[in-house]
Amino acid sequence: LQAGEEPRCVSWQAVGTKGRWTPSGCTRVGGDTLHSICACTHFSTFAILMAIHPITESFALTVVTYVGMSVSLVCLFLTIITFLLCRSLWSVSVTLHLQLSICLFT
Repeated sequence: LQAGEEPRCVSWQAVGTKGRWTPSGCTRVGGDTLHSICACTHFSTFAILMAIHPITESFALTVVTYVGMSVSLVCLFLTIITFLLCRSLWSVSVTLHLQLSICLFT
Protein backbone atom coordinates (compact mmCIF):
# COMPACT_ATOMS: atom_id res chain seq x y z
CA LEU A 1 0.00 0.00 0.00
CA GLN A 2 1.10 3.51 -0.72
CA ALA A 3 0.56 6.45 1.60
CA GLY A 4 -3.10 7.39 1.86
CA GLU A 5 -4.39 4.16 0.28
CA GLU A 6 -6.60 1.75 2.13
CA PRO A 7 -8.31 -1.39 0.86
CA ARG A 8 -12.11 -1.20 0.72
CA CYS A 9 -14.41 -4.11 1.49
CA VAL A 10 -17.32 -4.17 -0.95
CA SER A 11 -20.13 -6.44 -2.11
CA TRP A 12 -21.78 -6.86 -5.51
CA GLN A 13 -25.18 -5.18 -5.83
CA ALA A 14 -27.30 -6.23 -8.80
CA VAL A 15 -29.14 -3.31 -10.38
CA GLY A 16 -31.49 -4.58 -13.10
CA THR A 17 -29.41 -6.44 -15.68
CA LYS A 18 -26.22 -4.73 -14.54
CA GLY A 19 -24.48 -4.37 -11.22
CA ARG A 20 -21.90 -2.45 -9.26
CA TRP A 21 -19.59 -2.76 -6.29
CA THR A 22 -20.96 -1.06 -3.19
CA PRO A 23 -19.39 -0.57 0.25
CA SER A 24 -22.80 -0.57 2.00
CA GLY A 25 -23.04 -3.32 4.60
CA CYS A 26 -19.32 -4.14 4.54
CA THR A 27 -16.52 -2.73 6.65
CA ARG A 28 -12.86 -3.49 7.09
CA VAL A 29 -12.45 -4.57 10.71
CA GLY A 30 -8.79 -5.47 10.78
CA GLY A 31 -5.67 -6.50 9.01
CA ASP A 32 -2.36 -4.97 8.02
CA THR A 33 -0.63 -3.93 4.81
CA LEU A 34 -0.73 -7.51 3.45
CA HIS A 35 -3.99 -8.91 4.85
CA SER A 36 -7.51 -7.59 5.34
CA ILE A 37 -10.40 -8.76 7.49
CA CYS A 38 -13.86 -7.73 6.30
CA ALA A 39 -17.20 -7.99 8.08
CA CYS A 40 -20.43 -7.82 6.10
CA THR A 41 -24.04 -7.84 7.26
CA HIS A 42 -25.37 -9.93 4.35
CA PHE A 43 -24.53 -12.85 2.06
CA SER A 44 -23.38 -11.87 -1.41
CA THR A 45 -20.32 -11.77 -3.66
CA PHE A 46 -17.53 -9.93 -1.88
CA ALA A 47 -14.21 -8.37 -2.87
CA ILE A 48 -11.48 -6.09 -1.61
CA LEU A 49 -10.87 -3.18 -3.97
CA MET A 50 -7.39 -1.70 -4.12
CA ALA A 51 -7.63 0.60 -7.15
CA ILE A 52 -9.62 3.50 -5.77
CA HIS A 53 -8.81 5.87 -8.62
CA PRO A 54 -9.87 5.13 -12.22
CA ILE A 55 -7.35 3.08 -14.18
CA THR A 56 -6.58 4.36 -17.66
CA GLU A 57 -6.25 1.75 -20.38
CA SER A 58 -3.39 1.96 -22.81
CA PHE A 59 -3.87 1.51 -26.55
CA ALA A 60 -1.15 -1.16 -26.67
CA LEU A 61 -2.89 -3.24 -23.99
CA THR A 62 -6.18 -3.02 -25.89
CA VAL A 63 -4.52 -4.15 -29.14
CA VAL A 64 -2.77 -7.07 -27.42
CA THR A 65 -6.06 -8.11 -25.81
CA TYR A 66 -8.03 -8.13 -29.06
CA VAL A 67 -5.26 -9.81 -31.08
CA GLY A 68 -4.78 -12.46 -28.38
CA MET A 69 -8.49 -13.19 -28.13
CA SER A 70 -8.80 -13.41 -31.93
CA VAL A 71 -5.91 -15.85 -32.22
CA SER A 72 -7.29 -17.93 -29.34
CA LEU A 73 -10.75 -18.14 -30.90
CA VAL A 74 -9.34 -19.14 -34.30
CA CYS A 75 -7.22 -21.88 -32.67
CA LEU A 76 -10.17 -23.15 -30.63
CA PHE A 77 -12.33 -23.23 -33.76
CA LEU A 78 -9.66 -25.22 -35.61
CA THR A 79 -9.39 -27.58 -32.64
CA ILE A 80 -13.16 -28.17 -32.65
CA ILE A 81 -13.16 -28.83 -36.39
CA THR A 82 -10.22 -31.23 -36.03
CA PHE A 83 -11.93 -33.19 -33.26
CA LEU A 84 -15.14 -33.42 -35.29
CA LEU A 85 -13.47 -34.51 -38.54
CA CYS A 86 -10.99 -37.06 -37.14
CA ARG A 87 -13.41 -39.85 -36.27
CA SER A 88 -10.59 -42.43 -36.36
CA LEU A 89 -9.18 -40.94 -33.14
CA TRP A 90 -12.58 -40.90 -31.43
CA SER A 91 -12.50 -41.85 -27.74
CA VAL A 92 -13.85 -40.67 -24.41
CA SER A 93 -10.82 -38.42 -23.98
CA VAL A 94 -11.35 -36.79 -27.38
CA THR A 95 -15.03 -36.28 -26.56
CA LEU A 96 -14.14 -34.56 -23.30
CA HIS A 97 -11.56 -32.35 -25.01
CA LEU A 98 -14.11 -31.47 -27.70
CA GLN A 99 -16.67 -30.43 -25.09
CA LEU A 100 -14.06 -28.40 -23.22
CA SER A 101 -13.03 -26.65 -26.46
CA ILE A 102 -16.66 -25.82 -27.23
CA CYS A 103 -17.16 -24.41 -23.73
CA LEU A 104 -14.04 -22.25 -24.01
CA PHE A 105 -15.11 -21.04 -27.47
CA THR A 106 -18.51 -19.84 -26.28
